[in-house]
Amino acid sequence: MICLKNKFTELYLCSFAMIALGFFEIFFNYTEANTTEGSYSGILYLFVGAMLLIFAITSHVKFNTNRKQLERELSKEYDERDDLIEGKAAHFTISILMIVAILMMFLSKWITIPTNTALMIIIVLTLITSTLAKKYYNHFL
Repeated sequence: MICLKNKFTELYLCSFAMIALGFFEIFFNYTEANTTEGSYSGILYLFVGAMLLIFAITSHVKFNTNRKQLERELSKEYDERDDLIEGKAAHFTISILMIVAILMMFLSKWITIPTNTALMIIIVLTLITSTLAKKYYNHFL
């Protein structure tokens, strides 16, 4: 199992990197054209970075309050239930990923979607779907 403190560090670094990337995107697009026309991707980066930061902070606080319960869960041996949860969550995530890819391919005939934005949407949706699917299957299995 991965140590959860490293996970929080990675989440914090990723969220701060997304926020910094958003600021740079907004600043450089504004100084180049003196308009806010190209800063929508920067705003998207800022929004995703802020959401990741909020998620990291709430997860870290929740981890600290439930430390003993999580230590008991982490000390359990890897069993078939965990394997089943991982498999079902992966299958559900792949299904959602295929639906999003087909939907974006369908929409791209009428709407121009930049590649970076499309990949960012796919990555964020996959991350959210995977996390929610693991929590759902962990709760109900």
